[in-house]
Amino acid sequence: MTKTALIGGASRGIGYACARALAGSGHQIVMCARHSDALEESAASLRALSSASVHSIATDLSSAEGHRTLGADLAARGLNVDVLVNNIGGPRPGTVAELTEADWSEGINQLFTSTLRLYALVIPGMKARQFGRIVNILSTTAVEPAATLAISSVVRAALAAYAKLTAIEVAAAGVTVNSLMPGALLTARTQELLRDRAAREARPVDAVRAELEGAFPMRRFLELDELGRIVAFLASPDASAISGELIAVDGVQMRSI
Repeated sequence: MTKTALIGGASRGIGYACARALAGSGHQIVMCARHSDALEESAASLRALSSASVHSIATDLSSAEGHRTLGADLAARGLNVDVLVNNIGGPRPGTVAELTEADWSEGINQLFTSTLRLYALVIPGMKARQFGRIVNILSTTAVEPAATLAISSVVRAALAAYAKLTAIEVAAAGVTVNSLMPGALLTARTQELLRDRAAREARPVDAVRAELEGAFPMRRFLELDELGRIVAFLASPDASAISGELIAVDGVQMRSI
């Protein structure tokens, strides 16, 4: 029976790459993102690339109302979520000294509270069907905190702990919960930052990119499809013994063991 995969932030970047990989591995796809125009364009693109059934639900998962909209829409379409790719955009950057209490509250709601709501939405059905796969897209900051990404560093570390505890609780029901820590990926945002830096430094974009890549052990940025294929594997029956793990997908960019 075809499994249904729900992917957050699926209109571009990591989310779209995960949706593409899961469609390629035979899943029915539910793409979720805030902006309906970009989401519909990406859904149409995926339908053109794949024979998979592709649904799109435009909603803001950083709000309780957005989660209610998602739940109601899934129910109306008769869709049961077998695979959740919990992919949420990054919170406001800044150091501990720079960030306000309001910034922290917003970041916790965006990353952590939204995850609590998603888990509450999909896990009961997964347990009832005795199958489920949850893959959280975190960041290397969960293990190696970045000074200018204080909220991301703290909250993603908390998410890793929450995922581990959840994995233990749902293991007997055939549900796995894993978290990935992507390294430097060649996303549209990355390319934009490369162009911005090149303009500021009056240097060619290729030179700026080569300088950055030279510091990576693999001497290159990682491709989105490399991450997508790992997500598709973790979503498969073949990964049934892998759960509660925090896995770096970074081309050895992290220095910790």
